[in-house]
Amino acid sequence: MKQVREGYYSEQIRNEVFKEVSKQLGTLQYDVLNIIRQHEPITNEEIANKLGKFPHEVTPRVLELRQLDLVEFAGKKTGKSGRKASLWQLKTSQTTLNFN
Repeated sequence: MKQVREGYYSEQIRNEVFKEVSKQLGTLQYDVLNIIRQHEPITNEEIANKLGKFPHEVTPRVLELRQLDLVEFAGKKTGKSGRKASLWQLKTSQTTLNFN
């Protein structure tokens, strides 16, 4: 049997879940989730910069993704302005996804 690195299978499951979930999200929700997936942990300001949007446009989308149990708090960091900013990452323990 071929040996695989630690975390390989959980990454594969996460990628499959991401594909399924992305079909049910709005365009900006999908874009925000994809940026978080690629650059986690990341702040709202960094997400906005990568998407060419303003932070007030992506902050509600991050909240919606949190409410869908797709994104979780990953800590804090001090931003360029000197203010503390929350960091976001994909939810590490996704067991079920509920969409109504």
